Amino acid sequence: MHFVIHAVDKAGIIETRAKHFRAHRLHLDESRKHGVEIFTAGSLVDEDGETPVGSLFVIEAKDRAAVDAFTRSDPYHVHGVWDRVDVHYYRKKR
Repeated sequence: MHFVIHAVDKAGIIETRAKHFRAHRLHLDESRKHGVEIFTAGSLVDEDGETPVGSLFVIEAKDRAAVDAFTRSDPYHVHGVWDRVDVHYYRKKR
């Protein structure tokens, strides 16, 4: 199944985000350990086109439980960077 993860950062959390960036990237590189295949992932940015304000992932996983385990173990979640994480089932058409 395909999923979209839409995570929005807490206000004023940019320093904490930067501190855990490498661990977050390693987590993404090791996504298959969680049964997750990442198709695309990137930062949501502010109007300036540079300042991160969240994250967006399009992934494939066998079920929602795998997605939740992957998301909950992300360093941005563990260290309180994300204020809100929404997961949506996604029907890929193209």
